[in-house]
Amino acid sequence: MRQCAENLMEEMRKLLDRISDSGIEVPQFVREAMYALHLEQFTTYDFDGFFHDRPVVFMETENGGVKTISAPHMIVTLLHHLELKEGQEVLVVGSKGGYIAALVATIVGENGRVILIDPSTEIVRHTANSLAGWPTIDLRQVESIDVSPIELPGELSRVLITGSVPSVPNWMEERIIDGGFVIAPIGDNHHQELMKLERQFDNLHPTSLGPVSFGPVDIVESEPNPLSALEIADLIETLIETCHEMELCGADELQQLGMMADELRTMQEAGETELEAFITANMQHFVQLWPMIQLMFAPTLARPGDVDQDDEPSFHFDEFKP
Repeated sequence: MRQCAENLMEEMRKLLDRISDSGIEVPQFVREAMYALHLEQFTTYDFDGFFHDRPVVFMETENGGVKTISAPHMIVTLLHHLELKEGQEVLVVGSKGGYIAALVATIVGENGRVILIDPSTEIVRHTANSLAGWPTIDLRQVESIDVSPIELPGELSRVLITGSVPSVPNWMEERIIDGGFVIAPIGDNHHQELMKLERQFDNLHPTSLGPVSFGPVDIVESEPNPLSALEIADLIETLIETCHEMELCGADELQQLGMMADELRTMQEAGETELEAFITANMQHFVQLWPMIQLMFAPTLARPGDVDQDDEPSFHFDEFKP
C-alpha cells in the first residue's frame, strides 16, 4: 500500500511538472494539496487517464448522463485563479465528486470553510460518502443553483462554479463583496468562456481566462436528448453559413439544404418517428455533412499535461481549447 501511494505521488509530481512546463502556473500550495489527496477516495472508476491530463468519470446515470472530475490542468487553473488563502470561506457549485472541494478545504485549512452545493440527489449521496471526515466542508443539495440555499452566508468572497452556466445566478452576483469574485464557465452547452468576475464597488468586472468546454452543473442536463426539428433546422442553417463562407458546397446543394431547414421548421410538433423518416429520406445530404457536424459538436481540447502529446485527439469536458 505504501509503495502504491509513493508511485501515485510520483505520477502526480510528473504530471504537475508537465503542466508547469506547458506554461500553466502551478502554485506550490496547489501542488501540496494535490499531493495530499488520492483520487480513489472520490471515484470508483479507473483514473489512469488523470495522469494523462484527462477528466475522470465519477458517476454515470442509467439515462446516459456523465459527471467527471476535471482534467488536472483545469483544476490547477481554477485553484490558481481563486487566489485562496488560509481561513477563507469558499462556495463551490457542482460536486466534481468532492475532489475540488477537498482540495480547496486543504488549502484554506482548518480555520476555513467550503460550502459545496449540487442539485442532484444521487451526486450529493456519492459526494457525502467521499467527503466523510471533512468537517470543514458543508455539503448541501439544492433544487436549483439559480435559487439561494437557506442559511447561506450573506456575503461571498470566493465562488467557483464547476459546470457550464449561461450566466452567473443573480443571488451570487448580489452577495459578492468588494474584492471578491466568481469564476465560472459561461456560455452554452458546447462552448464557454472561463470568466473571472470581480466585484469593484458597484460593478462586476469580467476577465476572460480562455475558451473552455465544461459539462452542465446538473447531471440530468448531461443526459443525451434527441434533437428537435427546430434544433436540426438551426444546425443545418449554421452548416449552410459555414459551407458558403468556406466554399464547400455548390449553389444547388446550399439551396437543397435551405429547403430542408424550411421543411423542418414546419415540423415543430413532429415526433421521433417523423424526424427519423425525414433524416432517412435526406440521408445523402446528412452523410456529406457529417464530418462538419462532428467538428461542431466535438471540439479538440487541450491536454498540456499529457505525456503522450502525439496521440490522436480525444474529446472530454472541462478542458481548455487550443
